[in-house]
Amino acid sequence: GTVPYTPFQEQADLTVRTNFFGTLSVTRALLPLLRQSSSPRIINIASSAGRLAILPSRERRQDFASNELQMPQLEEYMHQFVRDVQEGTHSAKGWPNTCYGASKVAIIAMTKILAREEPRIMANSVDPGYCATDQNDNQGYIPSERGATTPFLLATSPDNKHVTGVHWFQEQEIEW
Repeated sequence: GTVPYTPFQEQADLTVRTNFFGTLSVTRALLPLLRQSSSPRIINIASSAGRLAILPSRERRQDFASNELQMPQLEEYMHQFVRDVQEGTHSAKGWPNTCYGASKVAIIAMTKILAREEPRIMANSVDPGYCATDQNDNQGYIPSERGATTPFLLATSPDNKHVTGVHWFQEQEIEW
């Protein structure tokens, strides 16, 4: 269906709350159960829109890619992104002109943090590609079944193939 136009300044809060903070909230709620599992997995769906290269500032790219980044810092970065977009200062402060992309950068960073903080859990992120779905009126060039292959394989991989903190596309580890 058709979705009404939402101005960029209004998109930031909803997009970041849904894609990043929503995923983080569900993950936190499930962590106690995952810690009890004999084969715990977290597979976050990201996007090519969430590549580090979308961040125009080298400093921002370094902040998000840092192996020292902690979840509270990441949360503050995302709150700051929303504030900066709402104030119209995001470009000057090194943020991209995409709320969706910024939220997906945060999803990938979150996954890498979880992999470090929870080494027993296999935490990975996946770019399913531009899949034909209802969200894009089936305009994507990758069948949704193909986009689901890598998450499925990660979810069902043998326990002795412990891979964590990796970003994937079509069964391949890719550079973030």
